[in-house]
Amino acid sequence: MRIKHGGNIYEAAKRYGIAPGEIIDFSANINPFGIPDSLKEAIISNIDILENYPDPEYESLVKSIGIYNKVDEKFVIPGNGATEVIFLIIGALAPQKALLLAPTFSEYERALRRYGSSVNYFLLKEENKFCLDKDEFLKNMKKDTDLIILCNPNNPTGQIVERKDLIEILEKCRESNTYLMLDEAFIEFIDNEDKVSMEKFVDRFDNLFIIKALTKFFAIPGLRLGYGLTSNTRIREKIKDIREPWTINGFASIAAQTLLQDENYIFKSKEFFRDERKYLYESLKKIKELRVYKPEANYIFFKILKGNIDLKEELIKRKILIRDCSNYVSLSKGYYRAAIRDRVSNDKLINALKEVVYED
Repeated sequence: MRIKHGGNIYEAAKRYGIAPGEIIDFSANINPFGIPDSLKEAIISNIDILENYPDPEYESLVKSIGIYNKVDEKFVIPGNGATEVIFLIIGALAPQKALLLAPTFSEYERALRRYGSSVNYFLLKEENKFCLDKDEFLKNMKKDTDLIILCNPNNPTGQIVERKDLIEILEKCRESNTYLMLDEAFIEFIDNEDKVSMEKFVDRFDNLFIIKALTKFFAIPGLRLGYGLTSNTRIREKIKDIREPWTINGFASIAAQTLLQDENYIFKSKEFFRDERKYLYESLKKIKELRVYKPEANYIFFKILKGNIDLKEELIKRKILIRDCSNYVSLSKGYYRAAIRDRVSNDKLINALKEVVYED
């Protein structure tokens, strides 16, 4: 099952005859600050590390992640991007029945299907602004469900589930021997990360698996670095048995040690997204033919109310690429997602949308 994701500017460039460098890519949710200078310097000064095999236990990498998340380093499962960790955990759990939100990140279903799990969906409702109705969700949780996966903030809708609701869901999961995988790949982008992230609860719930990534916030999608957090010893040991050796390259450990300590980059990024998210959201809301959903992360989910316009097609003509969300489960044509970029790029998106919507 081939799934299309955002960020494939090469495909768009080839299809429309545009040089990749000319495309403003709003389809990939990456920090527009780019790679921190601290990492560039660290890679250059450690270039000789390529002459050696990576540490198969990734000890320095794991230690850095543990310190950053304030958890015991033995709880850390490093991976070649968050997607590898998702597949590793699902492979180790081997669930028979799983429950997902819809819409949400498509790789969950692909991983579940690979390992023979049946998949049920809890549909997020447009009239509820695609927010999770916790009480309704709890009613729909069946006792024979082995695994529940929640993306927080959710991709592509950008909504969050509050910590108090997650704790209640976790408690019910524990009663029915159900595992909960919580994908926090975009958690660094939200304003109140410390009040939403569940990393502090991994030692309390051994049925909890948290997925996190450096790819998005630190702008290193080409490096591939993610990790999982869990206190479940049995599953951690099983993952060690089934995973392939050396899936994480030698620069990953350097990246983690460098990026997770770059407080200046982290602070500036959070401050930037706090302001620019509000600016782009308020600007898009003023376009009457769009229904825009309030964002929590570094992307904005919206719907065009004119049914005869293909926004992705119209915008790529203007060398702007957005994410068409019609291939997400439960979404139809007309739903889109756009990353938050720098002010100049964001203004170009706003003006292009106005051109398309009002001049059609």
